[in-house]
Amino acid sequence: MAVNVRRGLEIPEPSDYSSCEDDDVSYYTDLQQPDNNLPESARVINKLLNNLVDSAWEVISKQEKIKRDEEAARQIPVLNATKEMKLPGRTNSIVSSDDGLYLFLGHTHSLSVISTSTLTCVRTWQDERVEITSISCASLGNATHLLFTVDDMGIARLFVHHMENIYLIKVINETEDINQRNICAKFEVSRSGDFGAAVMTCKFPIKIWKCNIRLKIQLIVSTTDSLMLLWYIINEASGLVWLDVYRFPIDVWLKELETKQATQTQQTTEAKLSPVILLMKIKPPEIPTGTSLKSPSEVLQKTEEGTIIGSGQNHFISSRQWENQDAAFKKRFMKYLSSSSAMTLQQKAEGPSNCTCHFLLREGFHSMPGEAEAARDIPIAVCLWWNGSYNLLQYLLLKTLKEKDSEPRPDVLWPNSQKILCSAISACTQFVVLGLDGQLVTIWDRRFGCPYANIVIPGDGAICRMKLLLQSQSVTQLFQDPFLPTLQLVLTCRSGACYSVTAGRGGDTCTVALIERPAGPGSSVTIAEPVPFLKFLILLMQRNGQVSIWKTEDCAPVFILNLPPTHVLGSLREPVCLLEPVQQKLYITGDRKTPLVEATDRNKDESALFIFSFSECTLMDRYRVTCPAVSEKETRATLSDLEEACNLYFKERADSWKKRNRNLAFQWEQLSKRDIK
Repeated sequence: MAVNVRRGLEIPEPSDYSSCEDDDVSYYTDLQQPDNNLPESARVINKLLNNLVDSAWEVISKQEKIKRDEEAARQIPVLNATKEMKLPGRTNSIVSSDDGLYLFLGHTHSLSVISTSTLTCVRTWQDERVEITSISCASLGNATHLLFTVDDMGIARLFVHHMENIYLIKVINETEDINQRNICAKFEVSRSGDFGAAVMTCKFPIKIWKCNIRLKIQLIVSTTDSLMLLWYIINEASGLVWLDVYRFPIDVWLKELETKQATQTQQTTEAKLSPVILLMKIKPPEIPTGTSLKSPSEVLQKTEEGTIIGSGQNHFISSRQWENQDAAFKKRFMKYLSSSSAMTLQQKAEGPSNCTCHFLLREGFHSMPGEAEAARDIPIAVCLWWNGSYNLLQYLLLKTLKEKDSEPRPDVLWPNSQKILCSAISACTQFVVLGLDGQLVTIWDRRFGCPYANIVIPGDGAICRMKLLLQSQSVTQLFQDPFLPTLQLVLTCRSGACYSVTAGRGGDTCTVALIERPAGPGSSVTIAEPVPFLKFLILLMQRNGQVSIWKTEDCAPVFILNLPPTHVLGSLREPVCLLEPVQQKLYITGDRKTPLVEATDRNKDESALFIFSFSECTLMDRYRVTCPAVSEKETRATLSDLEEACNLYFKERADSWKKRNRNLAFQWEQLSKRDIK
């Protein structure tokens, strides 16, 4: 390889001599002087780059100034509580009547009734041995309300509020021997007050809890033996959960209250009325075992008696086939089962330990077999699911006597692809929303008996709570288009994330992440609920105590709700609040900030009820819905017969053919772009 070497070029010897006589004087007096030593082309490029940077910096500075001015111009408004009311003690639950005129609060040792017009306590029921943890209400009209409470000991009580008085009607799980009393986990009541359902458990779980405390002490000595004993106890206790469904003689009670009103005084706290009727006792579905049927004709005969297909019952599989199938499965997937044996044991030990139910009104085009005639607002069925189950089961409430069985069997089964984690229903009970494992949401349409929409929620957190609302701006369109309403869902995940979903039939959905990944535990969402009387606004409560109202379109808060500096939310993890749509008010309970020593003393609880009146806030006029207080009767599109339903359906199809053609063309265009060659 040739190397070009210039002759006569000598490398100077290294020297310590410096050309500058004084190093302190060796500096540039002009900042541009170093550039003068560069070639002319480099100096031109350097000057152009400097000008470009200066102009870009000037543009960025202007944009930042405009952005700061806009943020300063639109500061998030802070709303303070309109009114405040002192409470007698710590409040665990709060509900309101349908007209919003009364509030019912469950306290540590009492149950109080508050008039919202005067903010005064009109009546109180007290018992020092009771701490009410949950309360539900059903309005009967004429200032009469049914109240169902559950205390910390699992005792369910039935009260009636009539003419400014409270009467204890019945203790649901009352027994002569207190040791034999069952525990009520929760109580649900229909809006009309005709039916109620109580999730009952045997008293055995208390023994498990006591045994668990002893096991914790023994864990240091023998951890393995204690854990195995605990798993054995829980496994033996599985199946001790059931659902009791009651019917209340409302009409008879109202007549009895009118006759007793003249004889009873204000000091009377109990009233003996007609007994409650136990309709059915629903137990968790049994695990399918070997059949006792001998021919397929017997299976068909059993199915014709009312047992639905898909429940796993009345099949034609022998015990030997179950054993062979189980052995083949374990042999094929042994390496997976061995690595997850602990999880399998845990899942087996859990079992069905809880139940969630909803009462359903009449819906659909035809009557089901065995269904009796009922008024429009009286429930005809109850749907429920057990934890860890894939299926939503539906039981008819109004059956003829000849079709009642000693063991209730489901009349409808709604299958799902994943385990059910949470559920919600619309006010008209036409739509049932299920939050499934794997961030899946399925909306069932009871009118057609098929899924209305299937939605996949981003993220990796399991769905734990959801709220459903028929979008109020389309209420007027509900009568013209009863088949394709728009639903708004607000979902909360265990990770603290919150999503708003707008769903329509045929995959027309839009998912917006309000808080996708909380910055810390304090920013996790504890309560998320759509505001029915404010368009596209959602109420959010976070674990750090912040209460705000967010706009779904901007994914940002538009209002901040502040409590007085002397109070904080009563419970940061489970705030006690109520959003009342008729009076357009938000009720929040707060506790006074006290030292730690005083906070542990329950006798010194200083709780207060704070009221935010949205109807008096002029800043919310731009978001206000014209007709927010739409009753349940008005939102239900009544269809008298099958002919009217078909006519409305064909009319809707004829009116929407242009939109469907545009959607079809768009879908074909998307497929052509993603064509695999």
